[in-house]
Amino acid sequence: MLNSNKTETNGFQESLTAAIAAERRALLEHRLYGRLQTLEHLAVFMEHHVFAVWDFMSLLKALQVHQTCVSVPWQPQGNAQVRRLVNEIVLGEESDLLPEGGVASHFELYLRAMRQAGADTAQVEHFIALLQSGQPVAAALEQAGVPAAVGAFVRHTFEVIGRGRAHEIASAFTYGREDLIPEMFTQLVNGLERQFPGKLATLRYYLDRHIELDGEEHGEMGRQMVSLLCEGDPRREQESTQAAVAALQSRILLWDGIVLAVEHVDESELIG
Repeated sequence: MLNSNKTETNGFQESLTAAIAAERRALLEHRLYGRLQTLEHLAVFMEHHVFAVWDFMSLLKALQVHQTCVSVPWQPQGNAQVRRLVNEIVLGEESDLLPEGGVASHFELYLRAMRQAGADTAQVEHFIALLQSGQPVAAALEQAGVPAAVGAFVRHTFEVIGRGRAHEIASAFTYGREDLIPEMFTQLVNGLERQFPGKLATLRYYLDRHIELDGEEHGEMGRQMVSLLCEGDPRREQESTQAAVAALQSRILLWDGIVLAVEHVDESELIG
């Protein structure tokens, strides 16, 4: 029976991987990376991408709410293996070690990288302040005036969270990750760092750390989590596959929007 279950799990993972292959390739080969050539371009990218970093954390915390007990009095909740996977991922994503000592979430680390690179954090900080004041996500997006592509991306994520299906949330979290950023982007950052010493050191650390965790640890944990939450149910497996495809398609649209924003910056400079 154990071997049968393992075979079924492997079959599901192979099927899901095949289903998302075209979207993954589209992201890894997206024209966005070739358009990022200057520090100004990178700042535009970061000002958009920071919202993806934030809502990645929201997917993770939604999983923690669904699969672990986060209220008092404590009581056992969910699958113990899933609880372990979620809590291990939360440790790394919400309180990772910093190179100089101390800890921070990857979102806080990204904000630090933005400030160091000269990117504007005002919009995302305004958005967070609106949430802290009690505004719903949709209202906060509107009041903060986020770009259309960012708003659509975040709204899609929160539609997944709002449905409350843990296997779909886990799938969107697992397959819409930062391992989708190709090596050429890291090379671009390294090249700009040589041009502008000290400007991108934190971003480089963020990329190295985040992609390392996703590729070597959290990615595999996420895949295990999706399989455990599906429990071999064909309907859940189909819903998880659809959630993964939709998450990647949403990221493609975000990348398309960032390309347009970068091109707008170039046009403005030509006019100026």
